[in-house]
Amino acid sequence: MRIATTTIFSLGSNALQMHQSDQAKLQAQLSANRRVLTPADDPIASARILDLAQAQSINGQYATNSATADSFMRLSESTLQQVTSTIQNVQELAVRAGNPALTASEKKTLDAELQGRYQELLGLANTTDGQGNYLFSGFKGDIKPFTETSFGQVTYQGDDGKRLVQISDGRQLPISEAGSDIFQKIKNGNGTFVTAYNASNTGSGIVGPGEVTDPNKWALAPAPRDFSIRFQVLPDPANTSKNITTYDLVNNTTGVSLIDGAAMPRAAGTAFPRTYAEGGDIEFKQLATDPVAVPPVVAWDYGIKTNVKGVPAATATTNDSFSVKTSSDVGLFATLGALSSALNTYQSGPTGQAAFQNQLNTALSNLSNSLGSVVTSQAYLGARMNETDSVKDTTEDMKLQYTKTRTALEGLDYAAAISDFAENQMVLDATRKSFAQVQDLSLFKYI
Repeated sequence: MRIATTTIFSLGSNALQMHQSDQAKLQAQLSANRRVLTPADDPIASARILDLAQAQSINGQYATNSATADSFMRLSESTLQQVTSTIQNVQELAVRAGNPALTASEKKTLDAELQGRYQELLGLANTTDGQGNYLFSGFKGDIKPFTETSFGQVTYQGDDGKRLVQISDGRQLPISEAGSDIFQKIKNGNGTFVTAYNASNTGSGIVGPGEVTDPNKWALAPAPRDFSIRFQVLPDPANTSKNITTYDLVNNTTGVSLIDGAAMPRAAGTAFPRTYAEGGDIEFKQLATDPVAVPPVVAWDYGIKTNVKGVPAATATTNDSFSVKTSSDVGLFATLGALSSALNTYQSGPTGQAAFQNQLNTALSNLSNSLGSVVTSQAYLGARMNETDSVKDTTEDMKLQYTKTRTALEGLDYAAAISDFAENQMVLDATRKSFAQVQDLSLFKYI
């Protein structure tokens, strides 16, 4: 069988190129520490590796998002902690202001400190994250949330939205709190109803905040649940040197007594249905001791009670009274404004002291509710920060698992690769030598 010289050269050249290509591939794998360099090396593994690379990228972004969310919420939580401390300082100031030994000028001195606390709170409410985004403006991160028109009159310019950050496939985490929820939408009174004195009162009566004995019954009370406690003071028939104080519970909407159904106002000099006992419970329900009304009053129970301390007053034309209404929203800054007004308008004497104490009690109650609102927001932030910590652990675990799986798919067995490299190098050297010897078989060498 005859073999052409060109065939011998072609076979040798092809073998040499093949071994050189194999050697180059092995060298590239060793340099990159990867088995799969191109999809042709392992199409199925390449597809899996591509999916894993995308999953790793998304997982890394979730980790970045979690860190960003955690940083923002920690700043918010730190700011709210300062708000908490400032409100507590205002509460201490209000308690000090209640000292009856303080004069009117001393109470005005306390107001100077109060105004400083007010400005401090306003600054905290308008805190930014260092990049110009306001913490408490809802979705409107670039809008200053609170603007002041006058002392105590603050307008919220943000919205009620919460900024969301994607921290995992199925979770968008709220990282912000709407300033309206923290600083404005705060229920006054005890959170269910609010008691207040009438500015025209002339006695020394001080109304308590009251309590709810049955929330369901209060919810069924006739809307808009606007009532008043009215007092009457008349000479005691048994001892004209003494007075008997009585009171009535009136539905301000209908102008009718809840106790006996009588229309208001009653005839001058008429005693009211219940006898007043200082500090005793004033219950908004039908009592066995109530007078029998004609026509009879349907049994009623609104599930609340309060009390009045001091000495209410009444004249032939006026009666001291206190209102009882459903709680409504009051802003923290409005509460501070009302407290400032009370400190500046204090008047000595039983009536003035009672008016001031009623205003002070209202302020303390609202401050307590404001503090509760801030603490609740802190609790929500704390829960979400715990969630970001949990997500961080999960993303780290996923990162490790993705890396492990990807390494198994494209990782290089160094021992086997080095052995193959050495073997292929030996074969390549042999191919080169044999090819060189084949080149000497040409007849032209002997011409």
